Amino acid sequence: MLKGFRFTMAAAVLLVGSEAMAWSTSPIHGTGAVGHTAQGYAWKDWGGGAWSKWHSVAYGDTAGDVVMVARQEAHSGSPSGWLPWVIETVDGSVNFLDGLSMTIGKEDGTEFIAYVDVDTYRLKVARRVGGNAGNCGVLSQWDCETVDSVDVVRTPSIEVRYDSGIQDYVVYVVYTTETSSGVRSLKFARKTGGNPWYKATIKANTNHIRLASDAIALDGTTPFVAFAETSVGVQVSQNALPFAIWTTTLIDANGGGYASMDARSGRREIAYTSNNDLKSASWSSSTATWTVSTVDTAVEGSYVSLVIDDALNPQIAYRKGSAPWLARLGTSGWSTMGTVTPHAAGFNPSLQLDTHAATDKAILVHCNSYHVVHATYE
Repeated sequence: MLKGFRFTMAAAVLLVGSEAMAWSTSPIHGTGAVGHTAQGYAWKDWGGGAWSKWHSVAYGDTAGDVVMVARQEAHSGSPSGWLPWVIETVDGSVNFLDGLSMTIGKEDGTEFIAYVDVDTYRLKVARRVGGNAGNCGVLSQWDCETVDSVDVVRTPSIEVRYDSGIQDYVVYVVYTTETSSGVRSLKFARKTGGNPWYKATIKANTNHIRLASDAIALDGTTPFVAFAETSVGVQVSQNALPFAIWTTTLIDANGGGYASMDARSGRREIAYTSNNDLKSASWSSSTATWTVSTVDTAVEGSYVSLVIDDALNPQIAYRKGSAPWLARLGTSGWSTMGTVTPHAAGFNPSLQLDTHAATDKAILVHCNSYHVVHATYE
C-alpha cells in the first residue's frame, strides 16, 4: 500500500565563482581507475580536551579488482586540519569486484568494509585489526572473512554498533543473491563479536534489486534497509525480534534509483531518484506513515547519499550539472546548492558529516571523469 504522499518542489541554486570556492575540493592522491566508492567517518572525545577524528574512503581499483582504502586522521595535537591521506591495500585476491560498502565504529575508529566478488559469488567483510596481524595478506592491517558464498551478487551495505556488554562490535550486512535459474532474494547477516554469522532472508523471490552502499541504517539496535525493486518501487524493510522476521513497506511505486537511508533518535529518512528527480521520504512516528517530497529536478545518475545531522534534519549528496551537489532540509524547507564549479565531477557521491565542529560540516566524496577520488569539505 502506498502511504503518505506529499510532493513539494524546492528551487535549486547553483553556487559558482567565489561562492563555490568556499568548499575546499582536492583529489586523494594515489587513487585512480576507481570504480565503486564508499566512505566512513567517526570522531570520539577521549576527555580532558583530547579527541580523535577518523575519515576513510574505500574503493575498488578496477585496474586490478583490488579493494583499497584511503585513510586520514585528525587529533587534538593538530586540530587545525587533517593528517595526510594514507593509501592501503585491503584485499588483492578479488577476481571481479561488484560493489562495496564501508562504515567506521565510533568507539575506536575501527573500519569495516563489505564487498562482493561476483566471480566466486562471495560476500566478504574486512575489519581493520592493525599491527600487521591481519589475514588478508602478508603483514596486513586487515582481517578478511567470507560471510556467504552462495549466489551472492552486487553491492552490499554494512553498518556496525558497539556493544559495551561484550566490548566488541555487532556487524550488520544486507546483500542480494541470484541463483543460476534467476531466483533473486534480499538477505541479511549479523555477527556479534567473535560469534558465527547469523543469516536470514529479508525478502524472497524478488525482481532485480538496487541496493546502495549506505542502504542499511540502525536506530538503536533495530536495523532498517531501503531498496529499489524493478516493477515494485522503493521500499523499506524493518527488522523485529526474532531476527528472522522482517516487515516491508512500499514507499514509492515510481522510485527506481539506489535508495540511501539513515535513522537516528526515532527519525527515519530515505533519499532516492525517480527518473531525473531527487526525492526524499520521511517517517512520521505520530501517523506511522511515510511522506514523499521532491527535493530537486534534472539530477544526473541514480546514486545519492543521505545523512541525518545533529539537528535531526536530512542532508543529501547527489550529482547535477556535472558536479557534486548538496541538499539540506531546514525550517524553511529544502535548499540545494552546487558545492564546486562543474568540472566533470560528482560521480558516485557519498556523504558524511563532521559533527565535531559547533555546526555540522559536510564531507562529500565523489569521483571525476578520470576515476580519481575527490574529497570536498564544507
